[in-house]
Amino acid sequence: MLRPARMEKIAVVGLRKNREKVISVLHDLGAVQIEPLSKETSDLVSNQTDTLVSREVSDELLRIRSIKSVLPSVHVSAKRRFSSLSEILEASKSISIDKQVGELEGRREKLLTDLEAVNNRLSIVEKLSFIRFDLSLLSFSTMTAFLGVIKNEVFEQFRKELESQVPKAILYTSADKESVTSVVIVPNQNLDSLGSIMQKLGLKFERVPELKGTPQEARSTLLQSKSQIEEDLAKLRTMLEELSKKYYSLITSVEEQLSIEAKKLDALSNLGFTKNALVLEGWIPKARLSQLKQVLDKNTEASTYIYVLKTDELPPTLMNNPGRFRLFESFVRFYSLPQSEEIDPTTIYSIVFPIFFGLMLGDVGYGLAILAFSAWIIRHVQRGGKTIVPEALRRFGRTIFKPIQWVKLAKAMTVGAVVAIVLGFLFNEYFGFGFNQYLFQYFNSSFGTHLPTSGAFLNPISGRGVKVLLLVSGYTGLFLVSFGFVLGAVDAYWERNMRHVIGKIGWLIVAVSISLLGLLLLHHGNINPAQNTVSAIYVAGLVAGVVLVFFGEGSRSLIEFPSVISHIISYTRIVGILLASVVLAEVIDVVFIGTLHGSVAALVFGLVILVFGQLFNIVIGIFEPGIQGARLLYVEFFSKFFAGNGRPFKPFGSKRVYTLAEIDFPVENPS
Repeated sequence: MLRPARMEKIAVVGLRKNREKVISVLHDLGAVQIEPLSKETSDLVSNQTDTLVSREVSDELLRIRSIKSVLPSVHVSAKRRFSSLSEILEASKSISIDKQVGELEGRREKLLTDLEAVNNRLSIVEKLSFIRFDLSLLSFSTMTAFLGVIKNEVFEQFRKELESQVPKAILYTSADKESVTSVVIVPNQNLDSLGSIMQKLGLKFERVPELKGTPQEARSTLLQSKSQIEEDLAKLRTMLEELSKKYYSLITSVEEQLSIEAKKLDALSNLGFTKNALVLEGWIPKARLSQLKQVLDKNTEASTYIYVLKTDELPPTLMNNPGRFRLFESFVRFYSLPQSEEIDPTTIYSIVFPIFFGLMLGDVGYGLAILAFSAWIIRHVQRGGKTIVPEALRRFGRTIFKPIQWVKLAKAMTVGAVVAIVLGFLFNEYFGFGFNQYLFQYFNSSFGTHLPTSGAFLNPISGRGVKVLLLVSGYTGLFLVSFGFVLGAVDAYWERNMRHVIGKIGWLIVAVSISLLGLLLLHHGNINPAQNTVSAIYVAGLVAGVVLVFFGEGSRSLIEFPSVISHIISYTRIVGILLASVVLAEVIDVVFIGTLHGSVAALVFGLVILVFGQLFNIVIGIFEPGIQGARLLYVEFFSKFFAGNGRPFKPFGSKRVYTLAEIDFPVENPS
């Protein structure tokens, strides 16, 4: 749980005649990352690439995809199994509707082009509705008609420029409050002059196409044409839908299997061959090694052997966390992917981050608001449907995170919001208001309990509350920084680097000694080691820690000495963010309450301050605790042990949706 999955580098050796079976087993098992052969092995074998077969598969895949792109999609529930490459190629070639689909698509594209042209003409005719004569009179061999909409404040200047530069131009207009719809008929030899006027005044005109009849008659003719085109498109759509009903299920299965076969053929380039044997190398999770042996024995008549290789290479990383913690793997990967031989901090992050988030929020109302917001994100992304959120805002959200990333963030905030609700109850904070005192008064009088009459078990903005919270955050910082050094020592031990183990232990002693000296100073103790035995012990621990750091990591590492102090103190920002949120909420509430006894205008002002102020504080409550909580873990905690820059484990395989695996194999826990 605190380490990525243990990986083994293996060599698979088998008979050349079983290469398709071996590749199919590796693909369907999805547990082996195939690697290029090592130099020692590649010198003894040769590569084999079946160019003709690869080209045939690629050509068929391209053909099937082009057919699929034209056909309307239909729901596919049945899955197909293809047992061999020849079977899938035969199934692909049986789909011989290329010509038919191509003709239908060509007709559809022509009709769509015609429909666009008709719609453009309709738009022009609508603007020409003020013309009272036959529109064919606008078409001349020696003159060209243009249509444009000109703002009122520009039209007069346009008219003067036109009269000055193109005196033979004919102008028809229809004005409203804001603009003038203008038809300009210009001699062909004066088109450049009209263009200069348009550029000078920033105008846009469109050429009036050849039209017949009055605007009303032209509109009627165009609507009939549009109706006929739409009817023809509907017929084509029906014909394509009929083809989809017959072929779409097979096409999707064939496309998926062909893409898998293309991937298998590509993987063959990483295999080595002799006259009768094949060999490949790769990485596999140790827990799945026995499963691979079992499946290969079953499908190759026990003629394929697996050898575990000893290597100094750094294995790829497969994060291996329980289901409930897997959500937070993306937050760790955002910082850096762990190396395969170091500690994976996902579990720790998934526990600590929500606590930090909730503690910095510390309000029942804000916690409930963020809980509702998170539930809405999860429901909307996973189920879809209508929403009141403007499209522009949703588009902006998609530029920040992908939908699935929003879901992960919402689920992480959900846990933090629950913590905020619990702590908000203890702090008696409900959007800055207090309600517990009324509830506790009832319990105290009715049941003889001794709940705090103030309603708060701990008031975060009282002197005592601030002191307690600062101590808690300080001890938290000391614990996490110290724990980070412990994990660093464990990592170094796993790497058999004993000097680094000593160095991390030295840093641990330094952190604890500095903290104890700081506490002694806060309690007004004497920190002179010559006069105080306790202080002498702390100073001796500090010196011993520095010596161990110097021995384990060298003199350069001592420049990190100030950062140990700053990282521990940095955790007090948790209190600062909490106090800022609480104080802002209470200020907003005080302003609102102050307007309750004033005029109606004052009350409206107070409501505006209350609503928008609280919304602002909620937004801050989402971003600030989230950013600072992650930062405290990324910088102050991870830096003590986490190297990162791991290589992701990419097993050979594909996700099947419309096809079944070629190989049957026993299901095992991949972890």
